[in-house]
Amino acid sequence: MSKDDLLDKTLNDRDFDGVFTKVDHIGDLGLRNPNHVHIYHLSIENNSFIYEGLHRFIQNNVGRYVFSRAQLNQFHIDGDSESVGLRAIELLRKSRKATDTGAGGELGEMLLYAFLEQVLDAPKLLSKIELKTSPNMYVYGSDGVYLLHASDENGMPFYQLVLGESKIKGDLNAAVNNAFESIRKIISNPSNEIRLVESNIFKEAYTPEQVDNIMRIILPEKRTDVQYDKAFGVFLGYSLELDGSGMSNTQYRQAVKDKLVGDVKGIITHIAKKINEKDADGKDLSGYSFYFYMLPFNNTDSDRRAIIERLIGGDGNA
Repeated sequence: MSKDDLLDKTLNDRDFDGVFTKVDHIGDLGLRNPNHVHIYHLSIENNSFIYEGLHRFIQNNVGRYVFSRAQLNQFHIDGDSESVGLRAIELLRKSRKATDTGAGGELGEMLLYAFLEQVLDAPKLLSKIELKTSPNMYVYGSDGVYLLHASDENGMPFYQLVLGESKIKGDLNAAVNNAFESIRKIISNPSNEIRLVESNIFKEAYTPEQVDNIMRIILPEKRTDVQYDKAFGVFLGYSLELDGSGMSNTQYRQAVKDKLVGDVKGIITHIAKKINEKDADGKDLSGYSFYFYMLPFNNTDSDRRAIIERLIGGDGNA
């Protein structure tokens, strides 16, 4: 079974490399299963991150995140592709609760989607917002479900159902801790996401062959000679907390890169500890793959609120 027999990415990745700059020389978690840790940053001007490129990138992809492949295909059939973004923004606005403070999880969920599709090359099966905007649907659990097809060190193909989790907190350690609290809840009911995919797969624009292939991977009773496991894809946003006073623009840009390398190297040990930490039943998470993507903000509390409010028509500025 090749990648062509499964799914294509939905992300419009045209501007990804221009918006997100990868910091090199990071490393991995030292786990026995496939894993990686990547950190990126946005464009820097006058000793501060700027969000204009991120805003345009989200605008160009919000419809692809919110709607299923079948819905996107129907927009195209109806000759209404131009309205996909506006309709997606309307659904985002309606899905927000009256008690929301404006700092909800939508931004983290969309960035998680971008990194998992573009960097991990794991196409979306379901996004959380697809469930959130559908009546009577389960909305608690992972922040998205993705399917990874890759090869091991011997060249043998394997498949992973990648369960997404996103957290944007001021402190990176707090974001990691919150993410693992959610991950523990997800694995306490391991069949939820599979049931969701199974119940929604026929709503997607898949060919009968694609449906059959996906079911052969994720359902034990249909699986034959397939290496399949669950994995976690995690997006973490946090506040940079770097004082640029007295620095030139060039010095600040270098200081940002140095700090990001230090931030990740410092957090890798903490992440590995959370993975190997045993719960009350004596179980750890070392049997899973983990793929981490991190992005600093100037100030998470104000920035994520302003970015989302600008997207859906609020008063915030980013």
